Amino acid sequence: MRNSLQQLYSKLWVILDSSGFLPLTEFSAVDSLVHKDEMLGVMSFDGSQVVAQALTYNSGTFCIETDHRVCLHLYGKSGDFVDYDELTDACYNVFYDVAKDSGLLIVKMEMSKAVQSMPLKRLERRIEFTVRTSEGAEVEQDV
Repeated sequence: MRNSLQQLYSKLWVILDSSGFLPLTEFSAVDSLVHKDEMLGVMSFDGSQVVAQALTYNSGTFCIETDHRVCLHLYGKSGDFVDYDELTDACYNVFYDVAKDSGLLIVKMEMSKAVQSMPLKRLERRIEFTVRTSEGAEVEQDV
C-alpha cells in the first residue's frame, strides 16, 4: 500500500531537481550551511485519509482510494534574502509541474507567499497539495 507514496516521492524528487532545488525528505540530516548556495526542496508528508472503496474500471478488482497530504518547503539560497525572483520562478515551475503531471490526480493545491525563515536565513515558500491514489486492497506481507 505504500507504493503510491514511494512513486509520488520519486516524481517529486525529479520535479524539484529539474527546477533547481536540492531535494530532501523531511527528516534528512542536512547542514544548511553546507548547501548555502543551493535552493532546498524539503518533502514533508502530512498524512493520509481513505476517501473511497471502489471497483477498478478496467479489471473489476477492489481498490481503495486514498488522499495523501504533502507539503513542499521550498527554500531559497542562504544569505541576505536577495534571491526572491529566482526562488519565485523556481517555485512556480514546481507548482505547475506537479499540477500538470498526468500521473497525479491533484485534489487541492496551493502555494504560500514568500516569508523569511530567520533560523535558516533563507526565503521560504510552501506548496501544499492533496493527491488521490488508487491502490489494491491486499495487505502487505513483511518478509
